[in-house]
Order: sequence, then structure tokens, then C-alpha cells
Amino acid sequence: MPREANSTLRRINLVLLALVVLWCVYWFLVARHYWEDDAYIHLEFARSIANGQGFAFNGRVVAGDTAPMWVLLLVFVHAFLVKWMVAGKVLAVLGALVGFSGVYALAQRLARALPQKDAALFPALMTVLVAASPYTCYWIFSGMEALACAGLACWAVLMATHERPTRSSFLVGCLLAGIGPLVRPEMTFLAALLSVPLLGHWRRLERDRNPASLAAGLLLFCGPSAAWLLYSLHAFGHMLPNTNAAKRAGPHDSIARRLVSVYAVGFPLVLAGAAGAVVYVAARGRKVWRSFSGAARSIWFGAGEAMGMPAEAWIIVLWTLVVTVFYIVNRTYVQTRYVLPIAPELLVVIVAAVVTLSRSLGRTVYALALLEMLVISLVIARPFVRNKGFNCEVSADLASYIRQHLPPGSPIGTYSIGEVAFLSQYPIIDTGGITRPEALEYINDSPIVQAHWAQTVGAQYFIGIKPQEHSALVYRRPTKVVGWTIHPSRYHKTEFVELWTLRPGD
Repeated sequence: MPREANSTLRRINLVLLALVVLWCVYWFLVARHYWEDDAYIHLEFARSIANGQGFAFNGRVVAGDTAPMWVLLLVFVHAFLVKWMVAGKVLAVLGALVGFSGVYALAQRLARALPQKDAALFPALMTVLVAASPYTCYWIFSGMEALACAGLACWAVLMATHERPTRSSFLVGCLLAGIGPLVRPEMTFLAALLSVPLLGHWRRLERDRNPASLAAGLLLFCGPSAAWLLYSLHAFGHMLPNTNAAKRAGPHDSIARRLVSVYAVGFPLVLAGAAGAVVYVAARGRKVWRSFSGAARSIWFGAGEAMGMPAEAWIIVLWTLVVTVFYIVNRTYVQTRYVLPIAPELLVVIVAAVVTLSRSLGRTVYALALLEMLVISLVIARPFVRNKGFNCEVSADLASYIRQHLPPGSPIGTYSIGEVAFLSQYPIIDTGGITRPEALEYINDSPIVQAHWAQTVGAQYFIGIKPQEHSALVYRRPTKVVGWTIHPSRYHKTEFVELWTLRPGD
């Protein structure tokens, strides 16, 4: 390609990446008052660790967090900063850098199979597409780990499938795969899949293929999760976090339908790609098998077929299938942040595959996906995030009221435990089962039944609807409607957060 053309493409790349930065700055401002309630749970655990109380929530040592590595990172960042909230936002920014850099690097690897002109712009274009997703816009500065996890997954896959194996790339790949399960539980399945290419990576080492290198890699791969599981068994009496049961769907919910609806809003191209893949496999199953076997040989021997999906793409597709089956079998109530660690990589794989089949079709698909995502982000995600920020301020006011007006140490029953617990530091009775698994028996009952249970374990107040006939309302403030909806006018409506007394004998 002529030097002038290369220079033009580099300038376009820089412009695209600059647009991503400006887009992120805009969403940082939109979300400046917003902090997800589960992110406050991270903060509460982090503060307990920093105060020498162990992995505890509200003074109770409990397995109530599925991202212990994120909690430890909060503690680390807070050591250099004064305020927890500032530390959380700084960590969110760093997580965004990890997320976007991973997507860019993965797209750069897959772009090698594309025409030269398409390959030059592909990484930046895919970074733009991921940044435009409404789920990225919603979660990027919420204080949660989902986008950072996507980047971690990208880097782990890239290190495990490195074309020129070195001892450093092998050990880094083992470390990234090893810490993944402590960032998001879904990463456990990716780590299991990456064990094969990592072993093949070690086999292809030249001077450093020795038992010492293998032992070091095994320690990095197994050590983080093994250490956490041993700590969990010692501290909590079990290995799995309480959220595994607390986040299950109701008996009449369809997990498959839930998955379709979640992907349809945030990553509709994934659904279209899945449908296209089914048709393609049905029509050319033999070719797909040759591509898969070629990728497998590439993983193990370092040489496979040049045609078809590369090993990185196959790993991501298999990971998605395994996680999807797990969600259905485990009856997990899939939330939008559950798909964010996987969907960005799928976007890269799908667009690369479409461009390989047809450049014009690939450009059309990309343009339509980008337009749809931008519309959903601006029309739905933006008022959603703003309403969340408003509600966070209301919850902060509620916590202030609790500290000033309620008797010290009065237990409070509530479903949304994070912000109230972190800001008020009053005892919280969790009706959602995250920190109190015994509440799961009543998880599908009405709030009135849940309030009654909370009272039996000591709650004197309850946040929610009126729990008893003689309960007295002590606090009430309007909040904004939140949730993913195709009717944006709903975001202008109000609800109420209410604090009630619980009277003995009612």
C-alpha cells in the first residue's frame, strides 16, 4: 500500500480512537452521580478489608461478592487516594482502558485475515462499535467490573494463542487465565478452555520448555483460584458465593427468552450472528469442521489451516456456548452485565467473519449495528443512567436520615443493600439472600412476607412498600423510574422510596 495511503489510514485510526475517548468522557459526565448498588457492595467489602475486618459486609464475614479481585483492586487504589468513591471511579476508568485495549488488540489479531485496507481500520472501528453499545455506556463508569473483564478475557486469549511462544507470554497467559475467575465467575469456563492452548504454548517453547517453566505456569494458573477457594472454605464454610443461588430466576421464567431479550437490546448483532452461524453450519458443516480442526492443530502444534476462523475466534465461540448452557442449566437470571464480558469479543468475531465472506455485506452490517447501538444508547441508556444517578442521591439522603434520626444500631430490612449499608453503616437485613442465604426461602414471595421474615431476624425498620397494617412511615422521597424499556417516556415518571417501622406482634 502506498505511503500516503498508510498515512491517511493512520490519521483515520487516530480520529476514531479520539472519538471513543470523547464518547467516554461524555458518559463519565452523564454517570458522575451514578453508582450501581452492587458496586457499593464491592465498596463495603473493600472498606472492611482495609479496616482489618476481613472479607465482611456490614460486619458479617460472608461470601457475598463474586468479584473478589475487583474488591482487592479497590483496596489497592484506595491506598493512594483519600475517598472510596474517588477510588472507585478511578478504578472504573482503568477498567475501561483494559476493556478497550483488549478489544482493540483482539481485533488487530483477527484483522490479519482481512483485506489490507479493511484490516488497517478494523481494530479502531470495532473499538468504536463496542463503545457505542448501550451496555458499555451503562456499565462503564458504574463501579462494576464487566467491561474490564471483557478486556481481561481478550488479553488472556491472545497470550494463550501467541504465534511466537515465549516464556513471558506463556506465564502472562497463565496469570491472566488464573485471575479471571476472581473477576467474574464466567471466566472460570474460559480458564478451563485456555488450559489447552496454554499447554500447547508451553510445548512449542524452544529453550524454556522445562519442568520449571511448566510448574511456574501451573502455579500462576491455579494459584489465585485455589487460594481464594481455601480462604472461602476457612472463612465462609463453603466455596461457592451466595450469589450463585441469590441470582437464580423464578420457577416460571424462561432463561433462553431472557438471554434473547438481553442480547437484543445491547448486542443485537450477536443474535443475528448466531442465527447466521446456524444456517452456515447447516449448509457447510464439513468446512466448519475443517476450520475447527485446523485451529486445534494451530493451538497444539503452531501450524494449522490458513482458511476459516482462527483459534482465538473458536475459543471465544466455545466459551460463549459453554456459558450459555451454564446459564440455562443453573437457571441464572441473566442481567445485562453478565453478557458484557463476552459480547464485545463476539462482535469482533462476527464482524470479522462477515467481512471475510463479503466486504460490502460487512460494511452494511457494521453500519446498521452502529446506528442501532447509538440510538439505544442515547434514547434509552442515557436517561436510564441519569435516573440512576438521581436515585443514588436519594439513597444517600436516606442514609443520612437514618444516621441522624434512627436509634443507633437499629437493623433495617431491604433488598437493595449496597448504598444504604455503605453510607449509613447501620445493620442491614438482606432480603435478597446475598449476605443472608436464609432469605432465599422467601425470594419469590411478596415484600410483605419478606418484611415479616426480616422482622423475625431482628429488623426494626423496612425499606419498601408498607409491610404491616400498623407500620408508620418515617421517610419518603420520590425517585425516578429505572429499567430497560422501549418506552423512553417512562423515564419521566416517578416512584417513591419509603422507610417504615416494623412493630412487634404485627
